[in-house]
Amino acid sequence: MLQTNLNVIAVGEPDIETISDSQKHAFFETLFSKILELHKETQNNVANNAE
Repeated sequence: MLQTNLNVIAVGEPDIETISDSQKHAFFETLFSKILELHKETQNNVANNAE
């Protein structure tokens, strides 16, 4: 199993509870999309290295 370390830099003190539901939805949708993108890139790199 591959392990990926991500560095997250927060500016200020984000509070997810203070944003609107639509902003929360957009935030988590974007986060999930980026996680899937990273996973696909990782899988492609593994497949390319196996060849």
